[in-house]
Amino acid sequence: MQGRTKSTDQFHVLPAIRLLVLGFAMLTLVGCGGGNGASSINNASSLQVAVLTDMDIASAVYYDQRTPDGFYQEPTQSGVFSTIAQLRNIDLLPLASRSGVTATELASNDFTEALNWSDTAASIQAAAYQLVDNSETELYFQFTRVNPSSPDFVQLHRVFKADVLDRSGASDSYLGQITAATLSAATVKQVVEYLWAFTSDNNYGNAVLTSDTRETDTAFVHVMQQATLYASNNTNCDTIELNEVTYTVSKATGFIVKDKQLTRIITARRDGGYLEICQ
Repeated sequence: MQGRTKSTDQFHVLPAIRLLVLGFAMLTLVGCGGGNGASSINNASSLQVAVLTDMDIASAVYYDQRTPDGFYQEPTQSGVFSTIAQLRNIDLLPLASRSGVTATELASNDFTEALNWSDTAASIQAAAYQLVDNSETELYFQFTRVNPSSPDFVQLHRVFKADVLDRSGASDSYLGQITAATLSAATVKQVVEYLWAFTSDNNYGNAVLTSDTRETDTAFVHVMQQATLYASNNTNCDTIELNEVTYTVSKATGFIVKDKQLTRIITARRDGGYLEICQ
């Protein structure tokens, strides 16, 4: 496509920050159920979590080991602070006109249309963020903007590609529709992990322990085993909840449906660099 500048993926992105989409949510949900003393909630817990010790799980949430190897990661560069905005329809409206309008993340297959949306959203902001770069991946168009008075602060506008993902009507349990002509396990993993990166779960006190996709006759099923830490706020043990989060993507429709089931509870405590599993 003409008129584009090649991206060097040079900017540091903080994946939990989504200022123009969901609003920034910094959660420190700190939560003790132990190795042999763990409470079993659901016998359907996957074998993958069973091979992880309670200390492994506690270490992941206390020491912020947020995702497993091979999980989606944003490109990073030290020394630059970046925010990512998945552009929505309301980002194109003046602030006074947004009340009562249902927010929907935008999607387009046209680079010029996506660029115009980015220009419009930038023009509404109080600070003047100028376009300095543009790029694209299989999933989205990206427009890099910088405020000349604060060049170390970079704003990334993204627009999903309509022939890959449609987020219309997305909610907590319905994440949208994968519209790719060919649906595959790799596409499902990419989309599901990318969307997770822009949720409040991508903050301290949460950890994805495993993230895997399997195929059935009618769907691709992506399963994440997640741990969440809840602080006791006293000298007692904290609580760590383990959940199995299932994302089912129908082969017939591409619809992404999310289901979350509590599987175990662990109690633990941290004292500096020392971790203890409560019995």
